[in-house]
Amino acid sequence: MNAIPASTPDYDPFSPAVMNNPLPFYKELRRDHPVLYNPKYDAFFFSRFDDVMEMLSLVDNSLLQSEGPLPKPATILVHNTEAPPIPATDPFPMSQRLGMPVHGEVRRAHVRPMMPRGVAGLTEFVRDTANARLDQLLPQKRFNLIKDFAGIVSASVITRLMGMPIELASQVLDIVNSGTRTDPELGGFDSGAVAKQAIEFYLPYIEARFAAGADGSVPMVDGMIQYRFEGRALTPPQVAQQLVCAFIGGTETVPKITGHGLMELAAQPEQLVAVRADLATNGPKAVEEMIRFCAPAQWFMRTAQRPVTIAGQSIRPGQRLFMLLGSALRDEREFQAPDEFHWDRSIPRVLSFGHGMHFCIGVHLARMEIQVMVDTVLRRIPDFNINMFDMDAAVRHPSSFQWGWNDLVVEVP
Repeated sequence: MNAIPASTPDYDPFSPAVMNNPLPFYKELRRDHPVLYNPKYDAFFFSRFDDVMEMLSLVDNSLLQSEGPLPKPATILVHNTEAPPIPATDPFPMSQRLGMPVHGEVRRAHVRPMMPRGVAGLTEFVRDTANARLDQLLPQKRFNLIKDFAGIVSASVITRLMGMPIELASQVLDIVNSGTRTDPELGGFDSGAVAKQAIEFYLPYIEARFAAGADGSVPMVDGMIQYRFEGRALTPPQVAQQLVCAFIGGTETVPKITGHGLMELAAQPEQLVAVRADLATNGPKAVEEMIRFCAPAQWFMRTAQRPVTIAGQSIRPGQRLFMLLGSALRDEREFQAPDEFHWDRSIPRVLSFGHGMHFCIGVHLARMEIQVMVDTVLRRIPDFNINMFDMDAAVRHPSSFQWGWNDLVVEVP
C-alpha cells in the first residue's frame, strides 16, 4: 500500500486520506504534535502511548462517553459550551454513558462467561469449531482466512454466549461486518446503525431468555436480566442494548487480528520456524505481538465532564478527547522498531484492549480464541507460508475506526 503524505496539523480521522492509511499520520503526530488540537471538532488528539494511558487511567468520571465512543462527524461538528448532561436513567441508557459505579455494575452482571474459568470451559468448543471449519475449507483449496474461517469461529462463540443457534453464525458475521463497508465521503463507521441492526437481530433470543426464567444457563444474557438498577429490572430491549458491545466487538476484532497475524508470521519465515518449534510455548508469545501489531481499532472518544489536564494540556468541560490507540501501539517510546513484527517481542504493557474502567471484558476470551485458531492453522497446514496468500484478492476497506484486513484469501496446496 502506498503511503500518503501526511499533513498532521490538519489531521482528521474522517478524511479519506487518513481512513485509507492512518499510519504515516500517526508517526508525524507522535513526533511533532503529540497533543493536537483540531478546532473543527473542538477536540484534542493524543497519539503517544503514555498520554493515552494517562487518559484511560482516569476513573473518576471526569471523562465519559456521554456523546458515545464512536461519534459520527456530524455529531462533533456541533461544539459544546459546557459538559453534556448525563443521560436520564429511565429508560436505562447504555451504561458507558453513565460512568462509574453503574457501568461497573453492568459489566459485572454479564462478564462471568468471559472470566478465566468461563473461558477455559469454552476452549474445547472453540478448538472443535476451528477444526470443523478447516475440515470444510481445506478440501476447497482456496478460502477466505478471515470471513470463512476466523470470522465464523468467533461468531459461533458469540451465538453460544447469547443463547442463539450456532447455525446463525454467518448471519451474525454479516451484520457485524456491515460496519466496515465504509463510505469515505461520509466518514466511514456508523456504529449506531450497526448496533440497531444487531439488536433487532438478537432481541428475540433475549426475550426467549426472559420467558424461560433466566436461570443462569446462559450467563451473559441471564446475568443482565437478573441485574437491578435502583431495584428496577431492565426491559428486554434495554438488556439487548447493554450486550451490543460484546456482540459486535467479540465478532469483529478477533478474526481481523487472527488473519492479519498469521499473514505477518508467514511473511517472516525464520519467525514462523521459531514459533513452530514449540507451538505450545511460543504460540502465545506470537499472539501477544499479533494483538499489538494487528489490532484494528484506531481510536475512541471521550468528552470532558469537568476541567482536566492530560499530558500537560488543560481541557475544559464539553471538549472532546480522542485516544489514538492505533498510534499508541506503534509508539517508538514504548516499543523498539514498532512498525516491525517480532513474534517474541517483550510487551510489558498493551493498550489493544483499552485500560481503566473501559478495559475490554472479553480480553481472556479474545486471547484464547486467537491462540486456538493460530495453533489450529499452523498444525493443520504444515506448509503454511506467505506464498499462499492471494494479495490481489486481499481487501482492507478505508475506515476511520476498524481499519483492518476484511478479506485475506489463501490457497492451500
